[in-house]
Amino acid sequence: MLFATLMIAALPTDAEGEIYSDTIRLHILAESDSEDDQKIKLALRDRLLSEYGSELSGEESTHSAEEKILGLLPEIEEFCARELRALGASGEVKVTLTTEWYDTREYEDFTLPCGYYRSLRVIIGKGEGKNWWCVMYPPLCLDIATEDAPSDDAVGYTDGEIKLISDRGYNVKFKILETISRSFRKFG
Repeated sequence: MLFATLMIAALPTDAEGEIYSDTIRLHILAESDSEDDQKIKLALRDRLLSEYGSELSGEESTHSAEEKILGLLPEIEEFCARELRALGASGEVKVTLTTEWYDTREYEDFTLPCGYYRSLRVIIGKGEGKNWWCVMYPPLCLDIATEDAPSDDAVGYTDGEIKLISDRGYNVKFKILETISRSFRKFG
């Protein structure tokens, strides 16, 4: 009975379900865990967000942002390769738009539930180092690299989605959902 109650409490709400389809995450994997490779990863993150983040902020929907990213993938990969060379990195870089599983993630002002999200994935070299992730669209992490961060009411989420990700009361629900999802993924 307790398990059933937890399952029902953890089921996604309509707004939560829309979060997955209304979000494009940014996921950057470093070459290794060395201090230099981690610095390179963060420098590339800043340059990538600075170059492309504000370009996506003008998109009116996740679909149009995804289409723009798909059209820019070769350019983004070349940009990353150039920036890595300028930073002194010798490895290759691979940039894809894919769907990935993300655990519940708490940011300063919001929390995103665990689940599958579209993701601009940047793998530096073998990608065996610690990773960094945030939100590419809507551009919630743009302020990391620029001063052009949009206000909360202009980021592309509905009022219900903004309430969902910024209401700390949902964090427990997200963690329950994450635990249940992990169990199903492990045994499924």
